[in-house]
Amino acid sequence: MKKLIPLLLLLGIVCGCHSGQNDTATSQTEKTRQDSLALKVALMPTLDCLPFYYAQRCGLFKELGLDIRLQTFNAQMDCDTAFARRHVDVSYTDLIRAAWMQSKGTGLYVFMQADGHHELLTAKSRRIRQTKHLKERMVAMARHSVTDLLLDTVIGQARLEPSTVYHPQINDIRLRYDMLNNATIDAAFLPEPYATQAKLKGHRSIYDSRKPHIRLMAFMVSSDVVADKRKSEQMRLLLQGYNKAVEQINRKEQTDSIRNILLGYPVEPETIDSLKIPAYPQAQKAEKDNVATALSFLTYRHLITPEYTGDTLIHTPFIP
Repeated sequence: MKKLIPLLLLLGIVCGCHSGQNDTATSQTEKTRQDSLALKVALMPTLDCLPFYYAQRCGLFKELGLDIRLQTFNAQMDCDTAFARRHVDVSYTDLIRAAWMQSKGTGLYVFMQADGHHELLTAKSRRIRQTKHLKERMVAMARHSVTDLLLDTVIGQARLEPSTVYHPQINDIRLRYDMLNNATIDAAFLPEPYATQAKLKGHRSIYDSRKPHIRLMAFMVSSDVVADKRKSEQMRLLLQGYNKAVEQINRKEQTDSIRNILLGYPVEPETIDSLKIPAYPQAQKAEKDNVATALSFLTYRHLITPEYTGDTLIHTPFIP
């Protein structure tokens, strides 16, 4: 009997461990199932994406019953990769990247325009006060994207020979900012809030994409999502949450939430104090003129064939 008691205890421990393993496996399976049902969105730490982060933080998506997963990437190329591999359903992008990806066979639609802009900042230790001073200088940008087009625009306006301006590809916007701040590069294209932070550090802005009114930032959705009834309903709720967030941001509600979101980007507190939060419009369709600008650039660079017209690029069934 004395030998039997330890044996029974050991058997109980083994059974308990086995049960715990089963519970863990079941829990993981359920989590995987829930993740597969959620709407997954790839974003970047920019002001364009702020309303989505706000809606998540303030519970607006939860109020609507939307199960959503926001994934943050510091490089637009990483957003594109996650989207192309179907790791996400929705992604922040620009019209150049979206058209180029669609022309290569990725099933996607641009469903919403964004208003984000880029500024060309030059390192304060460099004597670069005008775009014509960029000759034999290094300008950080991302290939086949809006910053690639902007650099072409700057070079053309300054009447510089393209081969005399060096343009290393720095996809990560935070790394791009750090390299500018450390004078590892001479100049860099930066979106907000990093443009404001760079100017507060004493770096000079010599070009702003708002002045020629170049608006190419956007959000795209997988064609599989559009074809799926349940996912399409999630997209409708996504834009409802976005529009509610825009209303509250524009009324300057929950300013502490906005501050905490920006601190998590991260940007410095001084930047947030100086940053001008834009008056966001409600979800809006991409304009055809902006698509034409993107296609013109891609054609000039021989990145698309004449057969690709971009006729199916814009599809906005979720916007009234």
